[in-house]
Amino acid sequence: MSAEKLLKEYAAGRRDFASINLANANLFNSDLIGANLTKADLRRTNLVFAYLNKVTFNHANLTGARLGGATLNQAIMMSANLAEADLHGAMLQRVNLFGANLSLANLMDANLGEADLRSANLRGANLRCAILSATLMREERGYPPTTMNGANLRKADLRGANLSGADLTSVDLSEANLSEATLARVNLHGANLSGVIANGTNFAEANLSNANLTEANLKNANFIKTDLKNANLRLANLFGANLSKANVSMATLSSASLIQAILTGTDFSRSLLDKANLSQASLVDAYLVRANLDGADLTSAVLTRAELSGASTVGTIFHDATMPDGKIHS
Repeated sequence: MSAEKLLKEYAAGRRDFASINLANANLFNSDLIGANLTKADLRRTNLVFAYLNKVTFNHANLTGARLGGATLNQAIMMSANLAEADLHGAMLQRVNLFGANLSLANLMDANLGEADLRSANLRGANLRCAILSATLMREERGYPPTTMNGANLRKADLRGANLSGADLTSVDLSEANLSEATLARVNLHGANLSGVIANGTNFAEANLSNANLTEANLKNANFIKTDLKNANLRLANLFGANLSKANVSMATLSSASLIQAILTGTDFSRSLLDKANLSQASLVDAYLVRANLDGADLTSAVLTRAELSGASTVGTIFHDATMPDGKIHS
């Protein structure tokens, strides 16, 4: 069907265009609100600035489609193929993209607030400066997890998003806002989270090994049983963060702030904690074997039963700290 015939029939009241072939069609700035385009062939179709609110695109093929600036709020796009589609600046609030393929798609500056991205494929997608606040990406039993390997999420807004169990291996989340988001059991191995804002974020049992968290704001974040092996947390703010039983071995925490942090049973073996601020931190049962604590501030910290064998403590401040033997350091 031609674009002209489609628009004419839509204007006449038709809404069901399931399985229609519109590949390469020009529908620039078209109004198709509420249409049914299930299983439609929309490859390379021009839908720039189109009004597509509440359109059903289930299983539609939108490979390479141009949707820049389009309005797709509340659209239903379950299992749609949007590989390499251009959605720059598109409005996708509350859109249902469950199981959709968005690999290599351009979603820069797109608004995906409250969108359903469970089981979606976002490998290599460009989500720079995108809004993903309150987005749903949690893992669902029986379905593959949301995958974002190598995606660009630099400066993205993910406040309150639920990404539990998602695969974010090697993604760029630098300077993104993850405040109050849930990233429990997420795979962030090798990810770039430098300068990220993650106040109160839940990283419990996540894999952050080899991740870059330099100068990250992680105040009151939850890292219980999180894998931070070889992670770079230099100059990070971990005020009040909970790293109980986390693996932080061989990590870099030079000049990091861990004031009032909960570090019960945390493994800091061979880690660099030089010049870190650990005042009032709880290090009960912490494992600090061969850690570098040179110049660190442990004022009023609690080190009951902590293991410090082989640790370097040149210039370390232990004023009023509770030492491993239970005695208060003068």
